[in-house]
Amino acid sequence: MRRFIVCAGVMVVAWSVAVMAQGKIASMEEYAKLMKSNAQANGGLNKAVGSAAYADARMQVATLRQNFMTLQPFWTERKKDDAVGILKDGLTRLDALDTMLGAATVDQVAAQAAAKEFGGNTCGACHKLYREGDNQTGFKFREGVF
Repeated sequence: MRRFIVCAGVMVVAWSVAVMAQGKIASMEEYAKLMKSNAQANGGLNKAVGSAAYADARMQVATLRQNFMTLQPFWTERKKDDAVGILKDGLTRLDALDTMLGAATVDQVAAQAAAKEFGGNTCGACHKLYREGDNQTGFKFREGVF
């Protein structure tokens, strides 16, 4: 039952991301929704890898990949080459992680390290450049980004 709920949740997130991907990110609300989807997928990825649920982890990777593909035009339009580079690096990391998770025998420790590295080096790098605030005051873009 738990697996069904997780799969259903992932499908809802993937569907909403697919709907957003058909257009472009036009508002802060759409961007925030995509970032929340990333946070959920990244958390789900780490949890799934930690519990050796590799098929579930690969679904989270697919969600993150789709979200990153949606983000590329957003940052390209703003001429933020460093953000586009971070996204491309993130996609490369996701592809490598997906390959690792799809292997006949998965090295769980290596997969956990790759998932953690993805979050820190990809999400963390972009947040450091373009976001300010904290959990108490809330997060927002730095001046002039959106």
